[in-house]
Amino acid sequence: MMGMGVHCVDVLRFLLGQEVMEVAAITDGQSRESPLERLATMCLRFNGGVLGTVCCGMRIPDSKNDATLYGSHGRMVLGDSLRTTLQGSLEIVSDTVHTTVSYPPDPLTLYKLQVEAFNHAIQQNEEPIASGLDGLRAVQITEAMIASAARGRTVTLEPLSV
Repeated sequence: MMGMGVHCVDVLRFLLGQEVMEVAAITDGQSRESPLERLATMCLRFNGGVLGTVCCGMRIPDSKNDATLYGSHGRMVLGDSLRTTLQGSLEIVSDTVHTTVSYPPDPLTLYKLQVEAFNHAIQQNEEPIASGLDGLRAVQITEAMIASAARGRTVTLEPLSV
């Protein structure tokens, strides 16, 4: 989960509009010899019944940083998109659609959009796109991953009350 892994889970939560309920993880960390993972694979159960798989790590050579969602009518692929720069592609495939949009690397756009969205939230007295609750959920999921890997069993997340 170190590095980009937590953002992979964020992308799934955002695209699905669902929250993680259970985490089953295997990592190369969470031991006395190696307390931090450099490679993690997780199975996630979401509150709408969707199952997701995330594999992330610093040990994966030439990582593509893709995200693929399979649905009952097709798939969506974010190709090489999970990075700190806006880049990659969005591919939508179904029986009736097959389209791809590519985004050339742009190192500043994501930061610019984040600042603009935060300013808008303040000026309009609205919740930011990524709230403090989203950050707390990311911490909760990361802690569940650590506990699952250390204990060798699935961890159920408690609902967050605000």
